[in-house]
Parts: sequence; C-alpha cells; structure tokens
Amino acid sequence: MKIAVCEDVREEADWLCKIIEKWSLEKEIHADVISFSDATSFLFTIEDTVWDILFLDIKMPGEDGITLAKRLRAKKDDIPIVFVTGEKEYMMEGYEVEAAHYLLKPVAEQKVFLCLERIYSKMGKQEPVIILQAEGATVKLLQKEIYKVEVFSHKLVYTTKKGIYEVSSSMKEAKRALQEDCFAVCHRGILVNLRYVESIYKNSLILSDKGTDFHMEVPVSRRLYNQINEAFITYYANTRLLKCSVSKNTLQ
Repeated sequence: MKIAVCEDVREEADWLCKIIEKWSLEKEIHADVISFSDATSFLFTIEDTVWDILFLDIKMPGEDGITLAKRLRAKKDDIPIVFVTGEKEYMMEGYEVEAAHYLLKPVAEQKVFLCLERIYSKMGKQEPVIILQAEGATVKLLQKEIYKVEVFSHKLVYTTKKGIYEVSSSMKEAKRALQEDCFAVCHRGILVNLRYVESIYKNSLILSDKGTDFHMEVPVSRRLYNQINEAFITYYANTRLLKCSVSKNTLQ
C-alpha cells in the first residue's frame, strides 16, 4: 500500500506517519507512508504514483485540503480521502468530495487504526483494477471502464471511459492482468469487454455504453465468431444467474 499524509505541521505529520506505520506492522501489511507539507508537493506525484489512501489536512498554506480534494475528484481520482482537521465546520464540504472519513484533532491512535481497518477491508471488495504505464504517467483504471484493447503498431491501445491510452506491452500480458470472464478476443489483436457488447454479427460486433455516448463497431474474424459468440452468451447467462441469486437472498 502507498499512503500519503498531507499536513503542514511537521510534528503532527510525523505522529500520523508513525501511527500508520505501527498499524501496518501489527497487521503485517507492507505500507509506504510518505508525508507532504502542502498540496502542491503532493500534486507533483499523482501523475506517476498510484496512492491507496490520502490523509489530508484541511487548513494548509496555499491550496487548502478541500480544494485539493475537489481537484482530485475532477480528475476522476477515486482515492480514499481521510480529512484530518481541528474544525468541525468543514465536515459538510468533506462529504461533498466523498471523503472516506473525517478525523477531528487531536486524533486518537485508535481512531486512526479504525479508519485504516475500514478502508483496507473495503479495498478487497472493490472492482478489479489495472495499472497502466501510459505516456509517462501511471494510470489506475477500473477494469469495467475498459471498452477494448487492441494491438497497434507494436503497442497496446486501451479504449476506455477515461480516454485512450497507449502502452508498451503485449496482448498476452494484458490478458493475464484482466478478468478472463469479462474479456474475450474477437479478432487477431483485439480484446473486447463483454459487458459492453450490444450485438454480434458474422463479421463485426457493436460495443455500446448506455451511460455515455460511446458506440463502436469492431471487426470479428470468421475463425473467432463461434468463440466470441459463446463467450458473450456465457457471460450474460452467468450475470443473470448472479442477479437472480442476489434477488433471492435479498427476499429471504
């Protein structure tokens, strides 16, 4: 885990880092804990570092914690943010940026432990993600945000909800990183996310996202038609069974 502490008071930052490290040792969880004295120094790292948790002071010189949180959310960064402050009046603004927790100073050690426990337990239940080293930046994507992966000019091109990313990698590595039941090959060098397949024809398929205006026709090779068709049917059959099981359990 990579945990950031953004706090301008040196003593308080050191104390919080020490408590986080103590928790990680007790739980036998490897954690890199790094502190920043202001929002600007933290922002310099987000292009090439994927942070798992951010402990963020609200009142800091320069850009305050609320503004930094809003900037992160505008970038579609879903990092769990824990606000640490001595003033209650900022609590509503904390909820607006979907803060994971809100800790009031002086913070008790047990409160920090409880906060870390809750976030860490949720991390295991989150949607699967993939980390891309794309064009000099490190990008964290939910796998459900990926529409298509295609080999193009010795690179992999990821077409996603967040944009298009080119990665120096192989299709073999991409398939290894992605959930096999959600993705299938429809043509040589093309991998599609089955959740967005709207229809399949002999020579092509349609990818569509009802939540956006995304709509794309993708070629289907004659050799792979039966395979992609079967994968598509199996995926939706399993999805329907899962929904029925959830509904049944809910009724009980």
